[in-house]
Amino acid sequence: MTSDKKFGLLRNLLQAIGLSQAAADDVVDFIVALLAGEGKGDATPAPEEFPYLLRDDFLSAAELSYFKVLQSVVGEQALLFTKVNLSDLFWVKSDDRSQFRVYTNKIDRKHVDFLLCDPATLRPLVGIELDDKSHQRPDRQERDAFVDEVFKAAGLPLLHVPVKRAYPLADIAAQVVPYLNRVVTPASGVTSKADSVSESPRCPKCGGEMILRTAKKGANAGGQFWGCSNYPQCRGMVEV
Repeated sequence: MTSDKKFGLLRNLLQAIGLSQAAADDVVDFIVALLAGEGKGDATPAPEEFPYLLRDDFLSAAELSYFKVLQSVVGEQALLFTKVNLSDLFWVKSDDRSQFRVYTNKIDRKHVDFLLCDPATLRPLVGIELDDKSHQRPDRQERDAFVDEVFKAAGLPLLHVPVKRAYPLADIAAQVVPYLNRVVTPASGVTSKADSVSESPRCPKCGGEMILRTAKKGANAGGQFWGCSNYPQCRGMVEV
């Protein structure tokens, strides 16, 4: 049976069920176009879905309370960031591509609650974890132990602060000031950076403690400088 006869029968069938001749012709033309491959890509694609909503709270009540106190303590001496992904802080040193991916995956989707950075260079100074009751679970303790080792391996200090109903400014200052190279006085609270060379700064490269050293040779022989306590692994230096 030829195509014309097939479509003729189809037109007759369509008209028999009540379609007009014009309507039947339209249906047949549509079918012919589909069989011929016409109209592919002409159909309007379904709109892409974006099922995203803004969270009611970016920080929990406990995190927000601690954030406000911490911000008042550091002032302009450091920049405060929250929920920083570990993969944005650390990188994996490995020539083995498979090992590189394994170790990268271990820190992916993990973050530190707070991060203090040098305001001039944005060099990380210290990370802070706010530990609530969930950190008492075995899986969280295993996660915390791993994160602690990551920070230790990279030479970046990490503080653990238990969640409390209130955070006295003096307590928070006592915890973070050593990493900002600042002095705290009970009467006035947090003051500016110490001018005395007796106040040991933090290493600008690894965040470790620095030791007052004396140059033994070179143009600065006899002069003093701050050298990283992690030398020779870290060669950070700060002028006195």
